[in-house]
Amino acid sequence: MERHNSTNLFLNILLMAVISLSLFACSNEAPKEGIEVTDAWVRKMPPGMTNTAAFMTIKNYTGAPVTLTGVSMDKAGHVMMHESKVVEGMAKMEHLGQVVIEKEVSFEPGAKHVMIMGLDMSDGAKTYNIRLHFANKPSLDVAAEVRDANQ
Repeated sequence: MERHNSTNLFLNILLMAVISLSLFACSNEAPKEGIEVTDAWVRKMPPGMTNTAAFMTIKNYTGAPVTLTGVSMDKAGHVMMHESKVVEGMAKMEHLGQVVIEKEVSFEPGAKHVMIMGLDMSDGAKTYNIRLHFANKPSLDVAAEVRDANQ
């Protein structure tokens, strides 16, 4: 009886392995490569306000750490990377000269973010182009959607 159970267990494991390999082989999705930016957006500001922030997730599929050295926008006066922190009970914003991306880094409200100053949003644009600058990698242009902060 024990040998019969062992044989059934082995056959079940073998069957699951064959099914898994078949599903993997039939997948149409190629492995991801390079750098991917998802969910890029710029916080919509009221008329007359020209300072805002942008947020996104940067995914690194290169197999090695990638260093983001800066950000820029054609339509903004000044753009830089910041990180919001609470130090000894005080909220502070710290300038980031670079961000090392091992696998993934999120820029989100209340944490790392792209600070944008001097952006006139009165043109009603639905997206703005943000250029990401990397050490030893080509720059990457990202279309960031304009959104209300509570979306």
